Amino acid sequence: MNSSHRATPSLSILASSTRLLVWQSRLVLLIAVLALLCALTLTVRTYIPCPFWDEWAEVNAVANGAGLSSFGWLWSEHNEHRLLITRLFMLLDMRFFDGRNASLFIETYLFQIAAWAAVCFAVERFTHFPRFLRTTLEGLFGFSLFHLNQAENLTWAFQVSFILPFSLATISLLAIAFFERLSRPLLVAVTLGFAPLIAALNLSGGFLIGPVSIGFAVLRRIPMRYVAVISAIFAATAAAYLTGYKASDPNHKPIQVLSHGKEIFIYLLTYLGASWTRLLPHKERLIAAISLLGLGVLIASAARSRNRTSPLEWFCVAECALVITVAILTALARLQFGVGQAYAGRYQTPAMLYWASLGALILIAAWRLWPGKFIYVQSSLLAVMILSAATFVPIWTTTVQHGDRLKHACQKVMHGNADEAAAKLLYGSRQDLAPGVAYLHRLWHE
Repeated sequence: MNSSHRATPSLSILASSTRLLVWQSRLVLLIAVLALLCALTLTVRTYIPCPFWDEWAEVNAVANGAGLSSFGWLWSEHNEHRLLITRLFMLLDMRFFDGRNASLFIETYLFQIAAWAAVCFAVERFTHFPRFLRTTLEGLFGFSLFHLNQAENLTWAFQVSFILPFSLATISLLAIAFFERLSRPLLVAVTLGFAPLIAALNLSGGFLIGPVSIGFAVLRRIPMRYVAVISAIFAATAAAYLTGYKASDPNHKPIQVLSHGKEIFIYLLTYLGASWTRLLPHKERLIAAISLLGLGVLIASAARSRNRTSPLEWFCVAECALVITVAILTALARLQFGVGQAYAGRYQTPAMLYWASLGALILIAAWRLWPGKFIYVQSSLLAVMILSAATFVPIWTTTVQHGDRLKHACQKVMHGNADEAAAKLLYGSRQDLAPGVAYLHRLWHE
């Protein structure tokens, strides 16, 4: 009787704690949905139909006769990138949306939503975590995928070329993590083999999906015949991609940058840490350094307890490894511009994936090691998300102010009364914009 009486409060406390965990997880997911809606609203608020910066070079090419049959142009380099798929997206936009960028923004959100949906599908279908943990993980990835840190990529149509490779990388790594659960493994392997090329035809760094995927497939002990298929296709497509490839700056040799190890490491810390600049200014590199140490501990623990480590955790490790590799490659290519260049907003798309994956690893480890205290970990995550969401206000203000200046310049340019200041804000001189302006003017008024 007394024993039963003593047990009842414990069960009541446990049930109450579980209910709180469930409600907190739902709040995490709600914040993710609100981040998506906020990002969409910002995109609409700052939308301009004009091209911006690099995009003008492609529009000018089309104005001068380039098109679907112009394989030389489609395959040609834009700086250090081949943009065949991005150019196809732009041609479709000109054909069906009058060249007003609308479809490019639609594609940007479709790719981000596809990445989030793939994570949610894998978590729901292939994991056995409790409901509150699954919901929290899904909310964490959604919040990161639509965080306004990456406002540059969400408000510049041309950046669909940057979004697609990382969405594709996320889906590819998930496919490898849960390979044995997927039907038609040969088709999956062939698709994984072509994924790096598809990504690289938007962003040259997309080819990094290849070696990371192959290494991850070996780690996951996927049957070697499928690893061989992925590797063979990757090698063949990489050879085709590099045939005739010329460095955009022959004087800059990334191999020489390897001697600047300290600067590369600082660049890496800046690349990852910039996610925290508005929340904890001047602490971003320290936070990034601590995160790398924590990641090392989590990887070592996963390796020691390999049989207990879930496929989702291995996916998160692979995602972190990919982002770190991309950051180092970016340092080799961009260090000449200084480590401050790593603060660029466009890099926040991969950086936020790093933080989502690291956060997921911490959540799963905490739930496994300290289930009774997991509520404190989840509460801490929720608090960080709320504080981080508060930074949307200054990001919104800065982005809208810049967008309004671009709108004003766009109106001037397209109405034929542009001054050099307006032209320079969009791309270059009025002469640089002239072919594209004339071509778009015809499209808009047909």
